[in-house]
Amino acid sequence: MERDNGELMRLVLDQLPDGVVIAGTDGRVVLLNDAARRITGCHGGDTLAFPMLFADAVPDDVERGVDAVRSGTVSEFSFAEGDASSGRVYQNVCVPVLGADGSYAGTALVARDITERQLQDARHQATVSGLEQQVADLQAALQEHFVDGMIALVDALEARDRYTCGHSARVAVVADKLAQRVIGRAAECAEIQLAARLHDIGKVAVPDSLLDKPSSLTQDEVEVMDTHPVVGESILRPIVELRGVALIIRNHHERWDGTGYPDGLAGTRIPIGSRVLALADTWDAMTSERPYRSSLSVSEARSEIEAHLGSQFDPVIGTVFLQLVDSGEVTAVPEVDARIR
Repeated sequence: MERDNGELMRLVLDQLPDGVVIAGTDGRVVLLNDAARRITGCHGGDTLAFPMLFADAVPDDVERGVDAVRSGTVSEFSFAEGDASSGRVYQNVCVPVLGADGSYAGTALVARDITERQLQDARHQATVSGLEQQVADLQAALQEHFVDGMIALVDALEARDRYTCGHSARVAVVADKLAQRVIGRAAECAEIQLAARLHDIGKVAVPDSLLDKPSSLTQDEVEVMDTHPVVGESILRPIVELRGVALIIRNHHERWDGTGYPDGLAGTRIPIGSRVLALADTWDAMTSERPYRSSLSVSEARSEIEAHLGSQFDPVIGTVFLQLVDSGEVTAVPEVDARIR
């Protein structure tokens, strides 16, 4: 009966799809089934189980794992292995064989072919990556359409008044030149340029009667007008990629001495993009015609900027700005690139 049971066990092992290798306490192969012979190309005999499975070179991490199984430190150790000759991939699980008294009697290893699973996982990952890319492309397209819509809205707001028509596009030109000089990093410069292009979007919430008023505003009207940076931020903030732009817009009326609005920020607490935008916005406002005053000349506007360095404007960035004016790189009515329109 024992012989029959042994034969039955042999038949079962040989018919398993997984490779089974059993090594004694000395690490030499005691048994391996047909699948293991096929996988390893070995037929047992007086052969070391490790490195038989690894073409005479056992990786250090595998050796440490097998030693941990032998010593009883762990009850199981697994690792993946690729067969270069067949292109198959196997998941190997190593467990200790224990005697009746619980002592270590050998090591058993089961090798399962996971090639198809790996391929399916790779195909799934490729599909997921493809879908993620499609989503990213869609989000980018939606963001681009949103920005285009906001630019169109700003242009529509400014087009109602010949005095403000083209203001934001001109400010974007000047802000970009200044940002290129004081920052230089393309991504930050692009963010500042976009903030400049959209800095007055919050005026959509300001009544037309104030935007078109030919005389100076009353204190109450000034308070209403001063809400536009916060409104502009609230319009753009929901778009995660535009939160930096939104913050620049919120703080572009802050002053270096802390007396600006809406947050009363001072010095370098004001975002650098807001400090750049403040100079460009003020420059265009001074050198453009307004219903309540004539435009200032370049020299007059330059003097005003210089007089307010360290109070209204960042003195370092302001000095660079004046250098751009003196070199002719910043003019009273800058040429607007079609891309900025």
